[in-house]
Amino acid sequence: MSERCPNCGSARVEQYCASCGQRAAELRTPVSAFLREALDDVFSFDSRIWRTLIALFRRPGSLTADYWRGRRARFVTPLRLYLIVSFVSFLFLVFTAPNAVLDATGTNPWAPLRIGSGPAPFDLPSRGAPIAVELAEDEDPAPGEDPGWLMEHVVRPALDAPERAQRLFHQRLQWTVFAQVPLFALWLRLLYRRRERFFVPHLVFALHFHTLAFVLLVAGTAGTLVLGTQIPSSIAYLALLTALFLSLRRVYAEGVFKTLAKQFALMTVHAVTVLLGFMALLTVTGLTV
Repeated sequence: MSERCPNCGSARVEQYCASCGQRAAELRTPVSAFLREALDDVFSFDSRIWRTLIALFRRPGSLTADYWRGRRARFVTPLRLYLIVSFVSFLFLVFTAPNAVLDATGTNPWAPLRIGSGPAPFDLPSRGAPIAVELAEDEDPAPGEDPGWLMEHVVRPALDAPERAQRLFHQRLQWTVFAQVPLFALWLRLLYRRRERFFVPHLVFALHFHTLAFVLLVAGTAGTLVLGTQIPSSIAYLALLTALFLSLRRVYAEGVFKTLAKQFALMTVHAVTVLLGFMALLTVTGLTV
């Protein structure tokens, strides 16, 4: 063990430097040790992530409450936890159910809305039962009839290049979902402004809740794929609603009926936000195909 940190020159280096925090590691190590250290740095695959996930599920809201009280060293930071779980979740959904999209309000995975005809249709997510919308590509408007800006600049380009439109849509989908997190925190800030005036604590709640939503979405989707029924997705939906209620109660410490009323308002406003974000994503995708 070096007596001085090679990074900052501070004396008395043990496992970590007390001044700059750099780990005291030897460069000449086996490849397995090098890869394990890299995974620890990037994904925090140590005991903290399992401790954090257990706390997230065992008592919804307790992880956020502990973070608010300053008990943070034992857990993975909210943003890193969200990025890890969302990355793994999107990989799972891309390879298993590419049309299953997280609805941050806690509804079931969105069923496909199929637009276009031919061998390469343009698949888009839509809540509810599958809806088949067929638009004939060779159907032209009547002479003198204005097809409309939406049809001319958004729908028609997507129909002309469905594979590229679908690829662009899924590439931007993760960022659209991520943008819903600070908006969710903003609605919490407005609903609970007397309980907590600052925005960051509400952002921590939003990150923890969306992380939990991703895990439940993956669990419900996996169960649906294995069993061939929507029952696992419905159970995951009910679990998410229950977890949101318990989290709001535990973190903001308000009564049952007031919490239910604010949960309903939160879900309603956020559902509108999700819908507007989804429409904006469709519009941008059509305009940039």
